[in-house]
Amino acid sequence: MSRHWATTREAGVMRGLQIMIWVNKHVGRWAFNFVLVFVMAYFFLRRREARVASFDYLSRVRREYPEAIGRGPLWWWSFRHFFIFGQSLLDKYLAWAETPDGIQMSVDEEKALFDFVETRRGCLLIGSHFGNLEYSRGIAHRHPDVTINVLIYDQHAQNFAALLAQGDPDSRMNLIQVTDVDLKLALKLKEKVDRGEWVVIAGDRVPVGDSERVAEATFFGEAARFPIGPYVLAALLQCPVFLLHCFRLDGNYRLGYEFFAEQIGADRKNREQAYANSAQAFASALEHQVIRAPLQWFNFFDFWGRPDSTAGNESKKQ
Repeated sequence: MSRHWATTREAGVMRGLQIMIWVNKHVGRWAFNFVLVFVMAYFFLRRREARVASFDYLSRVRREYPEAIGRGPLWWWSFRHFFIFGQSLLDKYLAWAETPDGIQMSVDEEKALFDFVETRRGCLLIGSHFGNLEYSRGIAHRHPDVTINVLIYDQHAQNFAALLAQGDPDSRMNLIQVTDVDLKLALKLKEKVDRGEWVVIAGDRVPVGDSERVAEATFFGEAARFPIGPYVLAALLQCPVFLLHCFRLDGNYRLGYEFFAEQIGADRKNREQAYANSAQAFASALEHQVIRAPLQWFNFFDFWGRPDSTAGNESKKQ
């Protein structure tokens, strides 16, 4: 069986991030990108599990959407996948340390966002590890009365979260480190939502300690495990639910804001099916967005839950 994503090693540490941020600040983005080529080449060669996962994901993209990543050897696209991930780490920090600007939205999505802000209601936003969700912090700058709480499951992200907080300690976008959404946390979040605050949760990773609360949903042509936690939480919060995506397109970040449900709930008899239906709806919506920029989906583990790949399988994919 595949290992849980939380057991994989993170490609970077606090000191390394600080050095790369210093290079960008004092020399420039070109220097950062130059150094990043060698840094990511190292991780590309050393992190076999992440490399195999990238190959697997890109193979699925190429099979389901042949024109999405173009031609050429898969190893080249996989290295670009690593490289763009490295760039995204800097962008995450910059989104926190500076006021995000130049973020594009469609006219309809921007109107929907403004209209909901004016209601002063709280909501649940389901995001993912696609693109750079930190740029959604621009919402908090544009609408200073909105407080956004982001639940972070990734235990490896603790240092990075601390680094982000150094950038702007007075931000109204709060990072909440969690391992599971239990009843105690849900009640605290309920209080926040009732006060008109927003809660952001990822919908594409099974959290630590919650591996049984999953539903299978078709994603890039095959069943994968998605957490039902966001929909259980939504049922407890009894609030509107939206999907949130933020990714780079044509040189600029694009914020996607999509209505998902006024409320999520089901009676005891069919609630599991209702949660599974919600997971499938999320997976389909995520795939629709990811295919627009497939190298920006950053889940470097065996997402489809197959047995661990072998070196032979890897070479076959190349």
